[in-house]
Amino acid sequence: MKIYLACSLTHLPQQHFGRYVSYLHALAASLRGIGGVEAVKYALLDSDPQLKERPPERRAELCYAWDRQMIEDADLVVADASFPSTGMGVELQIAEGAGKPIIMLVGDYGDNRVPSREYENPDHSRHHLQVGEGVVSLMALGVPTISQVIQYACEVEAIQKASEAVALFVRPS
Repeated sequence: MKIYLACSLTHLPQQHFGRYVSYLHALAASLRGIGGVEAVKYALLDSDPQLKERPPERRAELCYAWDRQMIEDADLVVADASFPSTGMGVELQIAEGAGKPIIMLVGDYGDNRVPSREYENPDHSRHHLQVGEGVVSLMALGVPTISQVIQYACEVEAIQKASEAVALFVRPS
């Protein structure tokens, strides 16, 4: 089984960056340790470092192409959606379009929840913006190939629960 690990990095708050990067590496290592998992690919190892070697004007095109290829080559996508990310939204849609099952991880970092906001429409009706539980948008949570959403309070819990969820997808030999 091949896994693509999608992660939110672009708008990750600085105070979480180092810890989150370490967590992603630990998560990937744990997933690689599951019998039947032959590869775990993700941007921090498999596209971002290589992009710096390419001309700046080609990096966006190559980032999209390389990440898309990793998703399409994967059998399963594990996505940590704890922070907002346009790129991850694109990745989730690519995975859904390719029929790839997705395990979504959502961590509570204390400062990554969005409160519901009230707005007024032209007809003067008032509504509360539907923000789900305040971390991941309802649009993203509605991706049809999401097989499981795992909420976690700490990274150790996320790694354990994600590894258990992935193990269910591995076919016995």
